[in-house]
Amino acid sequence: MADEASSVFEEQARAQLTDQLTTDFADDCEPDQIIEAIERAWRAFDQAPVRDFVPLFAARIAREELRRLIAERQE
Repeated sequence: MADEASSVFEEQARAQLTDQLTTDFADDCEPDQIIEAIERAWRAFDQAPVRDFVPLFAARIAREELRRLIAERQE
């Protein structure tokens, strides 16, 4: 039961993150780029036994990746 609740929480957190980053980076990135960054960030924690902070860490990683992508384009 706890695993199911955790899974639902992660799905909701991922959906919220996708909405948030799609809005925040709409002017600079394609939606596919945003979704791919989120997927890569989330996959980094696939084997993590403790899942409580995965949404927070994945959000940070995805934001950093998208900011780096934007900065590289501006150089």
